[in-house]
Amino acid sequence: MRQFASVMILVALFLLLVGSKFKASDGDKLAAVSRLTVAKLRNALPPSVNVSAPVDALRKELPTRADEAVRARLAADKRFVGVEFTITAEGNVVTLRGVVPNAGVKRLAVGVARNTVGVDEVVDELAAPVE
Repeated sequence: MRQFASVMILVALFLLLVGSKFKASDGDKLAAVSRLTVAKLRNALPPSVNVSAPVDALRKELPTRADEAVRARLAADKRFVGVEFTITAEGNVVTLRGVVPNAGVKRLAVGVARNTVGVDEVVDELAAPVE
């Protein structure tokens, strides 16, 4: 966060100096201003613990088990609206159960489950009507 703020301030200063007919001899002045800016930003920002607390809280809310991750991905995908899945896992092997409207939705659901981080294998027990 600090580096990003510092870079943004340096970019703003650079644009200001370029717009005001910046000369090559002004490089030392720009370096001094950038050092001063970085020092002031470091002193003004809260400690890193306070900055990372919201990120840590969000990280705790993310699914950690394979079945939770697959369940979250299938629930978030608009292609599966109205389809109910039963998802279980033993380790990194996920089992999908349920009734899907057609074979295309079945393939999509299995593909989403296979491409989920933490899933090594998908057992397909989804039922689709015969066409």
